[in-house]
Amino acid sequence: MRNLSGALRGAAEATTVAHPMPTRTQPPGLLPQVADLLDERARRVLSAIVRDYIHGGEPVGSHAIARRPDVDVSSATVRAVMADLEDLGYLEKPHTSAGRIPTGHGYRYYVDVLLKVKQPLPEEREQIERRAHEASAQLDGLMTAASRVLHSLTRHAGVIASPRPQSERLQRIEFLQLREGRVLAVLVSRSGAVRNRLLTLPRGAGAPELERSANYLNTLIADLTLPEAQARVKAELLRDRAELSDLEARALSLGAQAVQLEAPSMHIEGQASLLEDKVLGQDLSRIRALFRALEEKELLLAVLDRTLEAQELRIFIGAESGIVEPDLAIVAAPYRVNGEVVGALGVIGPTRMDYSRIVPLVELTARTVGLTLEEP
Repeated sequence: MRNLSGALRGAAEATTVAHPMPTRTQPPGLLPQVADLLDERARRVLSAIVRDYIHGGEPVGSHAIARRPDVDVSSATVRAVMADLEDLGYLEKPHTSAGRIPTGHGYRYYVDVLLKVKQPLPEEREQIERRAHEASAQLDGLMTAASRVLHSLTRHAGVIASPRPQSERLQRIEFLQLREGRVLAVLVSRSGAVRNRLLTLPRGAGAPELERSANYLNTLIADLTLPEAQARVKAELLRDRAELSDLEARALSLGAQAVQLEAPSMHIEGQASLLEDKVLGQDLSRIRALFRALEEKELLLAVLDRTLEAQELRIFIGAESGIVEPDLAIVAAPYRVNGEVVGALGVIGPTRMDYSRIVPLVELTARTVGLTLEEP
């Protein structure tokens, strides 16, 4: 393993700057002209309410906010500002409570404009790095370790998708003959990921030529992504058959089977932690619906795909994720291998999660996974 400590420490310290994250988390629903309606006092009040609700889980009243040194105005002034924020859709009053809680728009404004992240503690940084190092020998082990450390540090569900095969570059392909005309194709990527495909041996092919077939294919597909390898093999198969030897034709037939795309695997740890939230945990029917949604791998992969497309950290609040539970939030970040985005990971929890702490932990874990995958 290369020296991760210095690289990760610099990365972690880079996340401690005051954090407006304007464009990377901004959804279409929050219009800039609406955001501009909030003056400095309204911003301080909204920030205080969001932070109090995140930590307490109870509606926040004007007296509690007025006492805060960072607000420092009368209760009457706070009530007037709260009423304005409610009219603008950033706060709501649950039931008959005199206090307010943030809406999805309130959280969105908070994370886009007001959020200041906290530097991860040295022991948190050490734990992330150590667990990645201990699990670095196998890809599945690293994916499991990453989801577990995110759950352990945040007390929310940790999720990670394995490197996207279509994003990774192939290093080599190998063939191993099995019984009854079956062949095991072993695809090794530049990141060290190994994928096995069970194939049918082409008619007329024999075990002695499998090594030569692999060598031939490696001259064609080495250092290509899977989509590029697919296109290259297809183009070779479309050549005039008279130009291909029997060995090349059979090798290309095997190669076409071997480079088929498949969905990445998903690792999720700590779904039960969602039961501990005061809002989510009080309605069992909502929890059942949420758990069913999280079992649908395609839904989570779609969220992580949006992070891959953005190539930067994204925060999905409520309905923005496309998952049915409105009180759910997802903080996700891509991880890179040799500068190329290949996968994504994140944290799933209630909308009142502590974004100031979770955002840098997710970013740091993503960097650690990428740096670990770069090692031989």
